[in-house]
Amino acid sequence: MDQRFKPDLYESFRILVIGRANAGKTTLLKRVCNTTEDPCIYDDNGNLVSPLLNCQRGVHDINRAFSFRSNPRFIFHDSAGVEAGDESQLKEVQDFIAERSKSTRINDQLHAIWFCLKPDTSRPLLEFEKNFFNKERAGKIPVIAIIMMFDDLITQIYDEDFDDAKNRHEAEKEVQDKFINPLHGYSYPPKACTFMEDLHDDNSNHQNQVKDLIEKTAESLDDIALKMLFISIQQNNLELCIKYALK
Repeated sequence: MDQRFKPDLYESFRILVIGRANAGKTTLLKRVCNTTEDPCIYDDNGNLVSPLLNCQRGVHDINRAFSFRSNPRFIFHDSAGVEAGDESQLKEVQDFIAERSKSTRINDQLHAIWFCLKPDTSRPLLEFEKNFFNKERAGKIPVIAIIMMFDDLITQIYDEDFDDAKNRHEAEKEVQDKFINPLHGYSYPPKACTFMEDLHDDNSNHQNQVKDLIEKTAESLDDIALKMLFISIQQNNLELCIKYALK
C-alpha cells in the first residue's frame, strides 16, 4: 500500500476519549489543543450543533463529534463517565469502535483511543476498565492509557514522615502496582502509558506532559501517513514536528 502522506486523503485525526466521570478529560483536551474555549459539537451528519445545546450533554454522546476552534483537525468523541459494572456502557463503546472501523472513508475512521484512568486507592480498576482491556476490540486501534490527576493520588497517600520526593515515589509505586502492571496482564493491553498532573494549573509543566502523550500516540501508529498527519496537526510542539520530519 502506498503510504506517502496525502493531505487530500488524510484531513483529520479522530480520537475516542474514555474515562471515569470527573477525571479531567475535557481539561486534558483543552491542553492538547492549547485553548480555554469550550468545544464545538457536531451532529451525526457533521453539522455544527447550536451553541444553545447543553454542552456537557452534547460532548458525552459518544456519537457526537467535537473539536476546538484552535485546532479543528483533531476530532474527538467522548464516552459518558465510566461507571463500575455497566455492561451496557461497555457494549456502547465496543459498538462505536466496531462501527467506525467499518468505515471506508479514512477521515471517518477512529485512529486512536485515549483511556483516562483516575487513580483512587479505594477503587483501583473498575470492571468496565478490566473488561475493556480483556476483550478483543475491532480495528486494532491503538490505546494509550493516561493516568490522570496524579497530583490527587499523591495527596491521597501523603505521609508527613516522608519528604516530597519520597511521597511522589510511593505514589508512582501505587500506580505501577494497581494500574500499569494489571493493565499489561490483560489480553489487549494499552500500547503505552503516560501521567498527567496539575493540568488545571497554568504554571505547571502541562505542555511537557502533552508532548509525552503526543509522542507516545505517534509511536503507537503503524500507518506512516497517519503518523505524519497526527504530528503535523498538533501545533504545540515544533521540536516534535521536526523530529518526525527528519525520520
